[in-house]
Amino acid sequence: MKQSKSRLSWQAITLILWRQDAEAMKVWKRAGVGSSAPEVFCEAQTPEGLVQGVVIGGDRLNDAWDRDGELIVFTRKSTIVRLNGPELSTLTLSACPKAFEDVMMYNDTRSTARQHIDRMVLKSGLTFNMLGHEKASAIWMDHARRLGCTDPEAPEMPVPHQLVWLGSGLNRALALVIAGRWDGPHEGFNLYHPLTLFTDSSNVVAVEDPVASEVYPVEQVPA
Repeated sequence: MKQSKSRLSWQAITLILWRQDAEAMKVWKRAGVGSSAPEVFCEAQTPEGLVQGVVIGGDRLNDAWDRDGELIVFTRKSTIVRLNGPELSTLTLSACPKAFEDVMMYNDTRSTARQHIDRMVLKSGLTFNMLGHEKASAIWMDHARRLGCTDPEAPEMPVPHQLVWLGSGLNRALALVIAGRWDGPHEGFNLYHPLTLFTDSSNVVAVEDPVASEVYPVEQVPA
């Protein structure tokens, strides 16, 4: 259900405004960071006052924003400002994972029933893509053989039924679990042990530590 905008943090509101600002999105794209959305928020005391926003460009050092260089910030007031680290009285750079969850809740106007139906459709689409992917289908067939099914055309051939998120925020991926420690038909694969996932970008991903990699269930959709 959609979350009220009045209850959102300033970080979440800033992300929503950033998504609506074509120029700010272009600046982020030119930064070439590699993720689909900015994830570092900035609070800086300047001679003109306090600036709060999300970093969308600037100088980088060791794969991070350089506190002693220039930062391009999209502010909560929908302006783009350039900050020079050494000229700031104070500078705080931080992540806010909850902001991304809040944005998703704010944008989600579907009813619970509609969400369930949509997840079933997503699962069906991922399964179709997985069965057409040579490596992923081979991994799944290994699992099926361990369950006693050797014929992929057989009616009892199992299909993936665990839909999970991999990662967090706007950069997380939707995936099917296709290998791992099998705890039974009702429990499925254990999400606290190493897993193999097939993602919505048609990649096979081995996850050694699901907790550290932020793997968690979307919903246990019936097969």
